[in-house]
Amino acid sequence: MIARDLISDSVPSIKTSDFAGRVLAWLSEFKVRQLPVVNNEELLGLVTEDDLLDTDNDDTPIGNVRLSLPETTYVFEDNHLYEVLRVASAMKLDLIPVLKSRDNTYLGVITSQDLIRFSGEILGVKEPGGIIVLEVSQIDYTLSEIGRICESNDARVLSLTVTTKVSDPSRLFISLKLNIRELSRVVATFERFEYTIAQVIFDSEQLNDYREHYENLLRYLDL
Repeated sequence: MIARDLISDSVPSIKTSDFAGRVLAWLSEFKVRQLPVVNNEELLGLVTEDDLLDTDNDDTPIGNVRLSLPETTYVFEDNHLYEVLRVASAMKLDLIPVLKSRDNTYLGVITSQDLIRFSGEILGVKEPGGIIVLEVSQIDYTLSEIGRICESNDARVLSLTVTTKVSDPSRLFISLKLNIRELSRVVATFERFEYTIAQVIFDSEQLNDYREHYENLLRYLDL
């Protein structure tokens, strides 16, 4: 999934001729903290609420407002979702401008709501199944072996995430979302191969809680 596929038409861009008061109203209306400033399909930067509150009056044109987020804050249309997430997280953005790879023409924005929604799809949040979390050392992490163990027990990996253990960066947590809820055979096989099982989630009520939290988050962001 690439940036071009995630562009939303729900948030408008603004021009340098728009006035600060009107743009503040748009920030409130669209429930975002930034809006892209675009003239003739050229991204000039992102204007923030703080930028506008620093102006003398509501009739100040955006062209006279100093932008705290310059025109270098963007992703290209062919950037992967992971790169979009990296930029959004690093810059703490509600939306990320997307430019054409060929000539830097402004195409639109990706909202944080859509990022969470698409990330949930990739992680298989709504898919039925169970979750196994393995703890392994970095040197022992072998994706092909983990896949073989799951497949040998007629389980398909819906998603896999890798995080570093905070207290010991040499060890990893491997979270597997599988398409089955009966995980005892898979767990037994991992243990036979001397994997450490950090967590197993197969209870339907617990999994429903995860899905409900995810859906509540999406509803909150859409308010």
